[in-house]
Amino acid sequence: MKIEIREQKILSLLESRGEMSASDLSKILGISVSTLRKQLAVMQEKKLVIRTYGGVMSVNQYADESFESKIHKAVIEKRRIANKARTLIGDDKSISLGSGTTVYALCNILDDLEGVSIYTNSMQSAEYLALCGSLDVHICGGIIRAATGTIIGNEAYEFFRGLEVDSAFISCDALDEAGNVFSDSITVATVEREVLRSAKKCYVLCDSTKLGKKTTALITNIAQCDGMITGINDSEVAEKLSYVGNVIFV
Repeated sequence: MKIEIREQKILSLLESRGEMSASDLSKILGISVSTLRKQLAVMQEKKLVIRTYGGVMSVNQYADESFESKIHKAVIEKRRIANKARTLIGDDKSISLGSGTTVYALCNILDDLEGVSIYTNSMQSAEYLALCGSLDVHICGGIIRAATGTIIGNEAYEFFRGLEVDSAFISCDALDEAGNVFSDSITVATVEREVLRSAKKCYVLCDSTKLGKKTTALITNIAQCDGMITGINDSEVAEKLSYVGNVIFV
């Protein structure tokens, strides 16, 4: 197993379990404890993990808020964002969709598409879109984050790494004044970056409660995307973002 792949495997395991002993982790990975400790030392230097006595733990300090909880927040604004995003899908024959409730709002208005292939790492989006008989829906393999239904890990990363689609849409947990887009989770950010990379055109959908904030893991900057769609909760932040990239306020 390549070091990079093993790193993703370690992060995915810690994402779902929080903390593990070096002994248990080495058995799962099929490597010696000494080899594992060397890699964990490097990963700690990169601020990817926190080493503990006899083991290692995730750096993620944020407890997952459930999908069911998030879906009831900023509902009207998310619908406006989704409606605007829908106008950006023209003659696309393939679309990559990240996880999150704002992207899910977009999923709910894609049922009029025909002959389009959709690829996602969201359990909820895949389940909804699978009911639309005119769509060809693909979901990645990997580890499911129980609270959010987001699929992470090396399988998910490789799934999107091998794709070439017309457009991609992701959401996020925070977006700072410089246009940096963040996730609360390193492993989610790793997959979402590939969701964007898989597409000719890529967009970030972000409700206004996330603006002017930052958190654990950088996904991208809106200057590297074809556009970002959001609302306005702070005119000063909105003005700064408008100088960074193509921001559409709804």
